[in-house]
Amino acid sequence: MTSSNPGSPVYCSGPMFSVGDKSEQQAISDALTAAGFSTYLPQRDGIEVGRVMQMVNHPLLKGVIADKIMLEVRKWVFALDMYQLLDRCQALVFNLDGRTPDDGSVVETAAAFTAGKPIVIYKSSPITMLAGADNPMVEGLSGTWSYTEQVTDVAAAVKTVVAAAKPYTYTAPTDVEALIDEGKEVWTVLSDMRSMPDDPVDLIKWLEEIAKQLLGGGGKAGRFQRSAKTAQPTS
Repeated sequence: MTSSNPGSPVYCSGPMFSVGDKSEQQAISDALTAAGFSTYLPQRDGIEVGRVMQMVNHPLLKGVIADKIMLEVRKWVFALDMYQLLDRCQALVFNLDGRTPDDGSVVETAAAFTAGKPIVIYKSSPITMLAGADNPMVEGLSGTWSYTEQVTDVAAAVKTVVAAAKPYTYTAPTDVEALIDEGKEVWTVLSDMRSMPDDPVDLIKWLEEIAKQLLGGGGKAGRFQRSAKTAQPTS
């Protein structure tokens, strides 16, 4: 069960696969920070899957490491982001720029929408899917059926939707509640470590240290067990 928290971060959702993507995401985060918000920026605060997956063919990633660690990383990212979206963050900015919406960002925004989080959609591109409009299943996630077109206007838009939002409590299904708990464990471990290193060798060591903490062998051994809670039958 999660409740709205006006002092919690704003989740910055959007593509982060190119220099341009990351620059635009950073600009959105900076604009929110300048306005007094704290932010969760996945490329900075989480585990950047695109960069990790580029290393699959690296000579240091062979055998057991490639088979086990890479799969675990993807699971950590999913759990971590769901914890941020459904529990920790108070609102979300969805960067819809690009030829097509980033699929991961669409899932993130839909999850936040389902949990009742205020959402702002940022889009500066004139590209649309349906004769001047976007897919209604995407556009409708804004709640207002409108977009913010300037990075400088994002913070004001977030303030407006947060102020208009009524206090709420989101009760997650049992399996989702277990996933949120897993994500919180990942976040706790990441919070005790520095951000993702750029050097491939250091990055591998960084991932191995996370694995020790979450899966066993470290000071917090075995804290991430994926023993999903099961619903109790009702009579």
